[in-house]
Amino acid sequence: RVELNQRKAQGYDYVAVAPGNYGLDFMKESYGYDLDRSVKCSNFIGETIDMAINMGAKGILFISHIGKFVKVASGIMNTHSHNADARMETLCAAAIRCGCTLECAREVLDCNTTDEALQVLDSNQILKKTMEEIMRQIQFYLDHHSYHQILLGAVVFSNEYGYLGQTADAGELINKISKGEK
Repeated sequence: RVELNQRKAQGYDYVAVAPGNYGLDFMKESYGYDLDRSVKCSNFIGETIDMAINMGAKGILFISHIGKFVKVASGIMNTHSHNADARMETLCAAAIRCGCTLECAREVLDCNTTDEALQVLDSNQILKKTMEEIMRQIQFYLDHHSYHQILLGAVVFSNEYGYLGQTADAGELINKISKGEK
């Protein structure tokens, strides 16, 4: 809340938000983004959206590791593992929608980490299509949570694979934020 208030007081209506340091680092390395203008939200995706709407912000671009944001693709807005997980189930369901085999689906469900699951999807030549489906679902649930009151988007990455994808509205937000649009 304090960081969002600071950005708003500085005149920024579009804000880059990351759940943690991995996202902040990726933001700086990939987009050259000034980290003093970004916000860290931890596990509180839904609450961050709600606060931004209440403050009159116009948009949020989330930059997140797949391990956190794959949960948003299932509508989970508090990504702490004590609240919900569903990482492998979400990846598996998206892969099934994209035509993966039953064996691939089982392998994904048996993974312990999202990086392991990405390796399975990659070795089955379905990683790109699955990530496109995950991005579509993330956009849907961000918009659903906010009732379309604010422009929301996400860029998702992994430490091993780097950039994995972005939601439909992420490009517009990247442009607005990198131009310092207020």
